[in-house]
Amino acid sequence: MSSGVKLASDCVEVFNQLKLGRKFGIIVYKISADSTQIEVEEKVSGSEATFDKFLSLLPENNCRYVLFDYAFEEEGANKNKITFVQWCPETSKIKEKMLYTSSKDALRKALVGIQMEIQGTDKSEVDHAAFKEKVNRI
Repeated sequence: MSSGVKLASDCVEVFNQLKLGRKFGIIVYKISADSTQIEVEEKVSGSEATFDKFLSLLPENNCRYVLFDYAFEEEGANKNKITFVQWCPETSKIKEKMLYTSSKDALRKALVGIQMEIQGTDKSEVDHAAFKEKVNRI
């Protein structure tokens, strides 16, 4: 199901700056107030993109899409996985959740190179343990 929501012109360009240049470590996308396009809401530089910063960018009552360059250690080596997070908290409005869910594929398909995907409705579904569990399944 598609919602008809389009991507703003800079959505892919900003993602490529994360993917190719590691200029950003976190990108937050939102659907515009008039529900016509997905746009970049916030960008966090790579050095400031901590897990705590990622969690702080998730609104308590609103949906968002977040790209997070998740850093972790595996077998003594530092690794990263570009992670797509669909954040739809239980406290958000039903219409908003439906719009974000039906619009996800438009963004997800345009951002080539995502390595992991997580969906969250509360903070426990996007905490360190959830990310580590997902990494171990890949």
